[in-house]
Amino acid sequence: MDHTVGGKFKLGRKIGSGSFGELYLGVNIQSGEEVAIKLEPVKTRHPQLHYESKIYRLLQGGTGIPNLKWFGVEGEYNIMVIDLLGPSLEDLFNYCNRKFTLKTVLMLADQLVSVHSHSSLKCKIPHNI
Repeated sequence: MDHTVGGKFKLGRKIGSGSFGELYLGVNIQSGEEVAIKLEPVKTRHPQLHYESKIYRLLQGGTGIPNLKWFGVEGEYNIMVIDLLGPSLEDLFNYCNRKFTLKTVLMLADQLVSVHSHSSLKCKIPHNI
């Protein structure tokens, strides 16, 4: 089955899923760039994808923050296309035998504080993260 999203992204194989919906590998059919495509049913009980896309727009250009390529509704799905960043934090944690060095933990904490301190997010992300 051949699916195109947003007029220029080809939906590929499923690479993840969760309470938010499903995550697919995709390709920009114009440039050949690989992307991540998140799909969430429009009728989901607690939709999150539109909110997530707004957060990505606010944080655009930050370290470790994927660029938002496209967001929209097609058929029965909310769809968001973002940069494909690589392995998840969980994947890296498992690769390290579920033990991060102090340096890694501090680097993660620094990035978390940096994102959290972004002025336009202060009321959107809990302070007890």
